[in-house]
Amino acid sequence: MIALAFSKRGILLSAGGAAVILAATCAAAAVESSCDDGASSCPDNDAPNLLGRHPTWEDAPDSAEEFDHDNDPSVCSLPILSVEEWEAGRHWEREVPVIVKNVTQGWSALEHWTKEELLRRYPDVMVGMGRSRDLGQTGPDDAGEKLTKTTLKDFVINHMHDLDGEKYVFDRKLNMPDGLLDDCKPYPMPTRMFDDYGDSIRGMLHQIGAPNNRVWKDHLALTIGRDLQGLTFHRHAAAWNVVVFGKKRWILYDAERFTHNTTRLKRMTRDVVRPVQPTTSEWVRTLYHKDERMEEIRNYGHDCVQRAGELIYVPRGWAHMVVNIGDTVAVVSERGLDAMEP
Repeated sequence: MIALAFSKRGILLSAGGAAVILAATCAAAAVESSCDDGASSCPDNDAPNLLGRHPTWEDAPDSAEEFDHDNDPSVCSLPILSVEEWEAGRHWEREVPVIVKNVTQGWSALEHWTKEELLRRYPDVMVGMGRSRDLGQTGPDDAGEKLTKTTLKDFVINHMHDLDGEKYVFDRKLNMPDGLLDDCKPYPMPTRMFDDYGDSIRGMLHQIGAPNNRVWKDHLALTIGRDLQGLTFHRHAAAWNVVVFGKKRWILYDAERFTHNTTRLKRMTRDVVRPVQPTTSEWVRTLYHKDERMEEIRNYGHDCVQRAGELIYVPRGWAHMVVNIGDTVAVVSERGLDAMEP
């Protein structure tokens, strides 16, 4: 009696305890070749996809050649500070944006937020995802139905690199769970001050009747996006943003330049010929060099690249937009916001 067993590589024939493995045919070799090319017919495509299309953040495509630059002072004239200078000068109380270097030194996030570790430790953390163009137009707090709730694992594996979906994680109304928060310690000032003395600060504010929206509190938000994503021009209260992995190119525009001239702001941020909000990469490619935009930014703003480990501080009311350079993971804190939904 002969039993036949089929495998991907060939046929196993068993006869009277003897076994013979017949070599796979040329067709099997062709299938293996197609697998190497990522073809949809690959027999292993049904295996679980544990890390998405790219095994690490760094392995994903990036547009550094087109969008990165060396922060020449004629383009990015922001002060570049050490953590000690940021804290001693209390720069979060000023109206001048700055870059602070080496902010993530000592953070567990450097190990815990690698792609593999993030998905292993925090697969079920809830995030809000939406199109970055929509989030920029409405502001992430008012995106409403344009935000879809999902898990961190589902976003990274199924949505992050779906070019048709254009999904981007930036939901400031979802609180980061304790594990993720602990990964970002020691927090940058002034958020660290509230973490250390929150109860006393709340009591003092209540006693003197000070408005809550003028104080930095315990709010942190996670942002994750692929190359060329980022929020279009928007404004809000003073905030800081720290990149853990990846890079961001920022265009910042001084609030004093358009406080009494909203038409100027619209001309700067939109295509007046086509009344459609371009994505941030489209703005740089098609609008930045037209009309007065580049001259305005050179004279009344900044065009800067923020690298991993750096904090960028954006004062209240400054208009700004961001282009991710490669897969980018960052954490954000905004003055006046509490930790919100669990």
